[in-house]
Amino acid sequence: MKNNLLFLCILFVSATSQAQTYTTGVVSLSSTAGQTMTAKIDVGTLVTLTLTGPTGRWFALGFDATSMGTGNDVVTVHAAGTLSAFDASIGGYSAPSADAQQNWTIVSDQAASGVRTVIATRALNTGNIDDYVFTAAAGSFSMIWARAGSAGYGFSYHGSLNRGIAAANFTLAPPPTPPAAPTGSSSQTLCAGALLSQLSATGTAIQWYANATGGMPLNGTTVLTNGVTYYASQTVNNVESTNRLAVTVTVNVAPTAPVGINGVANFCYDGSESYAISAVNGATSYLWTAPNGATGSSTGTSINLLFGTNFVSGFLSVVAQNACGQSPAAVISINQHLPYTNTLNISSCDPYIFNGQTYTQSGTYPYLGTTVWGCDSSVVLNLTIVQSYTTNISESACGSFSWNGQTFMQSGFYVDSLQSISGCDSTVLLNLTIHPIHSILIDSTVFDVFTWNGQVYTTSALHTQYFTSIYGCDSTVTIDLIIQDSGLDPLELTWNVYPNPISQNQILQIKGMSPGFYQIFDVCGSAVKNGEFSSKIELYGIKPGIYYLTIGQQRKRIVIH
Repeated sequence: MKNNLLFLCILFVSATSQAQTYTTGVVSLSSTAGQTMTAKIDVGTLVTLTLTGPTGRWFALGFDATSMGTGNDVVTVHAAGTLSAFDASIGGYSAPSADAQQNWTIVSDQAASGVRTVIATRALNTGNIDDYVFTAAAGSFSMIWARAGSAGYGFSYHGSLNRGIAAANFTLAPPPTPPAAPTGSSSQTLCAGALLSQLSATGTAIQWYANATGGMPLNGTTVLTNGVTYYASQTVNNVESTNRLAVTVTVNVAPTAPVGINGVANFCYDGSESYAISAVNGATSYLWTAPNGATGSSTGTSINLLFGTNFVSGFLSVVAQNACGQSPAAVISINQHLPYTNTLNISSCDPYIFNGQTYTQSGTYPYLGTTVWGCDSSVVLNLTIVQSYTTNISESACGSFSWNGQTFMQSGFYVDSLQSISGCDSTVLLNLTIHPIHSILIDSTVFDVFTWNGQVYTTSALHTQYFTSIYGCDSTVTIDLIIQDSGLDPLELTWNVYPNPISQNQILQIKGMSPGFYQIFDVCGSAVKNGEFSSKIELYGIKPGIYYLTIGQQRKRIVIH
């Protein structure tokens, strides 16, 4: 148990010893005006070399040496730009040569006011036989130095005035004084989702903590929480400040949408209208968007819009905004209504109703009122009353009559409703008389010859004669005639009757025929009269028509009218 405690004690002392830093302080190598050189070596867990010399020429430094002996470890500032052979060795009285393994890390290489400052670090023991092994302990230390005798970076003999040796002592460096806490605002406002890395603090190598002291640094991707205080430290020359900057965070979000827009949606033209919203919590300003045809702008909770006469309708919108963004928009539809003026030219078949009034006569009637939106309305009615018409038509026709797409076969009264050229009802009354068209067929068989209506037929056939009635209608008589040979001497056919045609109730005279018996037949073959004759036959009581007088074997056609 005691051995274990002793081992832990040794480890603690060793760790404490290794954590200590020994320094030479700033050693003046040369004070030649314009060509001063200094060196400072700090040995802790690493070796840190701060070397200064003139700009525009080479200079070099050797460690724990008193001359340019073979194998001495040196560093060289050998170029105006990147120092690719900073780690070098001396092989006797000759120019240094670069080590194959470059173990120094150039931390900084700056030139200002003719002085070049190079800061480099390396391990105490690099394991390279060409490198000097440093020990973090107190003790004496010598350094050799050299520089070019004139401007330039080509290694050459430097002369006795540009070389030397300086003595130094490593002493325990006092604990570094922690730097002050970084500076910055103690109250900072960011938007939702902001990260710890977005907090602002002025200092070097800033780190953030959850507590004022102790604890581990927070990751920069930590999402900030509203109302929480975060603490920042800074590190200067590898020493972190013990005091920390306290920053209390306010996390903001984009504002919510305004609750509606107050103002008229429909209005009569008057040039301007005002609209407003209630203030939105967290908003710092507002963005209004006027509809096309209207002008006006505002960043506050109200806006006055000017409208032109050409504006009809559009949408007014507004969003609330702050540093974290904009809200959804509140929108109102706006409609501007102009005064209404109109002239109505009306033609009506019936009494016309206009604004609750019934007009029965043609004329001009003005009306002054308001529209449904309350805008002035002026209407002039030019009214023409067109009367309905009734037309009586009397027509007669033979057989049938076509009228307005219909065919009528019988006499009678017919009614049709039409429209006049003005679009009004028009009634037409048709008084129609249909006259018949006669078509008579006569079947007749006679001997030798047949005479009808002054026409003599001697051959069998269908014979047609055409007539016109007293009404102008076509009538036809068709005779289906059969002529038979009587065998009589043609001389015997020389008798005659007259007059023929003969008027009704007249006396028919017989010539060339001996007295005897007679018969009179109609066209249908029915006997209508018979008797004895001497030289004449009375035709009383026989209706007008075509008849046949038969005496013996002889026959004559007679026409009674």
